[in-house]
Amino acid sequence: MKQFILFLFVLLPFCVSSQVNEMFDGPEIDSANPWYVDSAGFFVKDGRLVFDASRRAKGVHTAMLDIPYADNMEWMFDVYFSYKPTSNNNVRVFAYATGAPTDIAYFVQVGHNDGNVSLYSWPLSAKTPQRKIKGRMYLLKKGTNSVRVKLTLENNSKLTLYTRLEDEDCFYKEGEYKIISSGIRKAGTLNLQCRYQAASADNMITSFDNIIVSDQITPTPLEPEEGPEEPDQPDEDIKTPSLPDLEQENATELLLIFHDPVDPVQYQITLSEVGDADEVYISEDSKILKAVWKEALLKGQTYTLYYSGIFDKSGNECKGDTTFISAYGEEKPEPGKPGTILINEIMADPNGLKDLAKTEYIELYNMSGKELSLKGWQLIYGKEKPKSIGNVSIPVAGYMVLYRSGRDMKVDNQGIAVPMDDFPSQLANAGKDLQLWDASGNVIDEVTYAKATAGKSWERSASGWHLSTDPRGGTPGSVNSSPSSDEEEPPVDPDKPEEPDKPDTPVVTDPILPGEIVFNELLPDPYAGGSEYLELYNRSGKPLSVSTLSLAVRKSDGTLSTRYPLAAIVRKLEAKSYILLTKDVESVSSFYEIAEPSALHQLSKLPILANTASTLVLFRTADGEVIDEVSYSSKWHASSVKNRKGVALERIDPDAATQNPSNWTSASETAGFGTPGYQNSQYGNPSSEGSTGIEPPVWIEESGSYRISYLLDRPGYNCRAFVFNTSGIRVAEIANHQLLGTSGELTWSGIANSGSALPPGIYIFYAEIYHPDGVVKRYKKAFLIR
Repeated sequence: MKQFILFLFVLLPFCVSSQVNEMFDGPEIDSANPWYVDSAGFFVKDGRLVFDASRRAKGVHTAMLDIPYADNMEWMFDVYFSYKPTSNNNVRVFAYATGAPTDIAYFVQVGHNDGNVSLYSWPLSAKTPQRKIKGRMYLLKKGTNSVRVKLTLENNSKLTLYTRLEDEDCFYKEGEYKIISSGIRKAGTLNLQCRYQAASADNMITSFDNIIVSDQITPTPLEPEEGPEEPDQPDEDIKTPSLPDLEQENATELLLIFHDPVDPVQYQITLSEVGDADEVYISEDSKILKAVWKEALLKGQTYTLYYSGIFDKSGNECKGDTTFISAYGEEKPEPGKPGTILINEIMADPNGLKDLAKTEYIELYNMSGKELSLKGWQLIYGKEKPKSIGNVSIPVAGYMVLYRSGRDMKVDNQGIAVPMDDFPSQLANAGKDLQLWDASGNVIDEVTYAKATAGKSWERSASGWHLSTDPRGGTPGSVNSSPSSDEEEPPVDPDKPEEPDKPDTPVVTDPILPGEIVFNELLPDPYAGGSEYLELYNRSGKPLSVSTLSLAVRKSDGTLSTRYPLAAIVRKLEAKSYILLTKDVESVSSFYEIAEPSALHQLSKLPILANTASTLVLFRTADGEVIDEVSYSSKWHASSVKNRKGVALERIDPDAATQNPSNWTSASETAGFGTPGYQNSQYGNPSSEGSTGIEPPVWIEESGSYRISYLLDRPGYNCRAFVFNTSGIRVAEIANHQLLGTSGELTWSGIANSGSALPPGIYIFYAEIYHPDGVVKRYKKAFLIR
């Protein structure tokens, strides 16, 4: 039916009225009316078209109406929000589109993080839209917001955007833009697009009213530019000068264009990835500032301009930020892939060196198979600010040695020496975390080097990291030495340039196959002061090198976000064993029992685990082959767990499908709500056999408490357990609606409800376990209290 309706819409534009005046007075909206909606979330209520996104999965939903086009047009509409709109939760109204060959759509976006209403153009050939009019900031800044928007088209050549709040009498001119068009289409579509990503939020209501589309432009009452001075005007009513337009002159110059004259007496103009402007000029009419940088921008790179300290003649400051894509400069380099450039050697303590310069250095190795530009790449050392490597290139299978400018440094014939003004202040002898980022902020490699030995570098090899066995103490700019062995290493002849054919860098001869390592436990919502973690399990029958893998979050469009290589993990993951990854081991061990400390690994950079839902991907660094992927949800928790903070999600059967929601549940309360680095409390296999049940309390001398052991046929049981005396009176409570694992123990101190120890004698232990699917089991046994 929908296809038939859409086919009719293609034929109808020539028949519809030249004017739309929609007040939504009818009782409903559906596909039988001129409007077409793609979701039952749209409905008419109290004279408005309403869309309710509360508790919906994130997405985009539309209401569309066919309209004719003309040389002169006017669009007006009211938008109401029950929330504060943002860059992720907002409205786009597609109003107009040009014909071939330009094929550009124009839409008004109501709602950004900076609270404005803006006009965008979106060529069909482009992946992303471009902002052409940036509205005044913080217009929509309340918990609930309403705004009237007016857009006009004059002579098929100029679009002008106006806004007016609900309690205002006059419009504010946000700006105008000259459009590119080779002619007009006869008709198009008015598209009301509700966009949101707050899937867990309540009260996400958006509504529309008073929609007018006309081929006649009506007068627009505007706020007066100047008026009589009013005493005691509150600060929030002061109109600050706006930056209506930003134009790029070339690869080094930007024009900041203002409505009114400004004075940049205390200007601060900064460009992300580049820094402060080197020079700033002002036009004769004081409405244009030209900012100039010595460093050229990259074509296709996204930059954010930050500005402040610019004042109008009344002393009001203009400050804010705007984002744009550079249309000039060298082509943006391709983003790197994890593992293409390796941190290959680290000299942290040069004391005692004789044949090498006594200076700290970091060596990089290019194993990508092609020459790579490192312009915009950065070193991240501990908590210091990022260190820019500079505009340099590293050849195929080449070595690059980074060191502090002003120091003596000599590299071997295969290497390139790159002095850095911003080299880390000092490489700690005790060891520290090092990361290599590409120009887009992707983590290409990460290592945590161990405690340094004076006069010896740490070198990378196929088996991990080792202290250099080269007689000089290091191999800057050439193949690394071999790990120490019983055989004496031959001395290196510096006059002989021949090197082994292949550098001693990690080589994966037997790559990990999909499904051999799987996600086994996740803690997205830790306790206050705790740390997120994720656990991997090797379900193959052989040791596997986790260092060849990377982690990432899969975005809603299917692409992967920042890649996080696990190259820093040298230890192999043994068959049928676990490895836990977290940003802070101590913050995990503070809240959970740690059965195997060596299984816990601390990495400074890991994907952020969203509390409600996300998709984690484990993949091979070299070729991107997915090893395991899980789209988890907080809905996977056991229904009895009301407070999920600090409760891990555990995989039940490691051999069952990862993405099966029934194969995940909450870690048991008896295990402390998490089992980091060892077998899950909810571990179970449907095919396993054996007696199940719960045993009466047994006194344990070492702990000074009673132990109640249990073994259950599946995860998800909750337990109530009490102690009765021989008269049938309940004297103690052991558990009350406690979530159990598939096996484990309850503990009881032996203290009665009265707060004192129970006297010796015979007592009755009663336990009731129940499952969400309706199964209830009861146990009643006598036991002795000593």
